[in-house]
Amino acid sequence: MSALWHPHLTHTGSSAGTPGFSSLFRMLDDFDRYTSQLSNTGTSTSVSTFTPRFDVAEHEKEYVLQGELPGVPPSNVEIEFTDDQTLVVRGRSERKHTEGDPALLESGSGAEQKKTEGGADKKKGDESSKTKPRYWLSERSYGEFSRVFTFPNPVDQDKVQAKFKDGVLDITVPKAEKKSARRITIQ
Repeated sequence: MSALWHPHLTHTGSSAGTPGFSSLFRMLDDFDRYTSQLSNTGTSTSVSTFTPRFDVAEHEKEYVLQGELPGVPPSNVEIEFTDDQTLVVRGRSERKHTEGDPALLESGSGAEQKKTEGGADKKKGDESSKTKPRYWLSERSYGEFSRVFTFPNPVDQDKVQAKFKDGVLDITVPKAEKKSARRITIQ
């Protein structure tokens, strides 16, 4: 049977001044995401993807999933069961961004550009630098996402509730009631 989620080993019990393993694993996750983006940039039809972070907790009678989806409207999120115990959360975050935009890096041949004392690049007679931003850092996630959660016990799909507030998606998935033994009489 597959696990409820892909486990990430974290150490949450570290003392206040001692960094735990969670920052190391977060850095490894970021590196995996970075390398997957590099492999996708070779094709012009690739769709940008990201993996939203979720907390998953098991309570006595339910599972609670909380996912960070800042800037994603609820209308861009779909939640569905693909089988009795597998929940899929998918959607998309939209943001204006031009992949490979020369304004992201120093552009031009150098002969055409002049550096001003303030550090801004200007081309003689070109006013496009006023309308196009130059990104110094771009860390926000955007694109399509999909997360799959397989529960280890049967769940009651009819009573699942989802709420979206302040960029956090809360999904409550009740466990299915255990059926008691039932004796069948032979007629």
